[in-house]
Amino acid sequence: MKTKNFLKTLMALLFTVLPSIVSAQGDLALFDLKGKVKQCTWVNHKAGCLQKGFSKTANKEVITFSQAGRCQKWNDILFAAQGRSGNALHNEIKRDAKGRTVYGSLYNGFYAPGSGEETFGYDAKGKLAKFTYEDAGAMVETTFEYDAEGKMSSSISSIEDMMEDNTSKITVTYQVQNTDAQGNWTKRLAKPSAGASWIEFRTILYYQ
Repeated sequence: MKTKNFLKTLMALLFTVLPSIVSAQGDLALFDLKGKVKQCTWVNHKAGCLQKGFSKTANKEVITFSQAGRCQKWNDILFAAQGRSGNALHNEIKRDAKGRTVYGSLYNGFYAPGSGEETFGYDAKGKLAKFTYEDAGAMVETTFEYDAEGKMSSSISSIEDMMEDNTSKITVTYQVQNTDAQGNWTKRLAKPSAGASWIEFRTILYYQ
């Protein structure tokens, strides 16, 4: 009887703790996502976009995730090779104790070996707070701010052009226009401190 009661207590404890462990892992915060996301197609992701840091032109990212929330593929290539063969965005990544990506060295299929890298920092609530991108000719540092509801309200990108030896700064404010049933935004207006505004769209698929 005591053994059964102990097992019941242990199982109850596991079911209590497991959700917090799972929610703390993965790469969903990198893409401002939550829930059991399987795939996200993001159109016009300009500020803080991977591989570019900040893109002045329209671009598209298709990101797929495991059921644990770890990024598997980015635009049909591996998110991280980690010793595997095949084309990849990063040839190596590093994760923190919560399983979140904090560093990625960019695959030499895009850049000369060792010339590109990205770093990611998170706030106390697990939101992406800082993203840096660097290659042989540019350094981009983007910080993110959120409103009381946890929605991203703005991003500030500092862009250093090492070839031209100048630095510029772009602040983008966001206004969510549509969200899905899981609370992820699917359409938002982005207003930069200089230049024309743009609309970002996301199509999100979930695990059942």
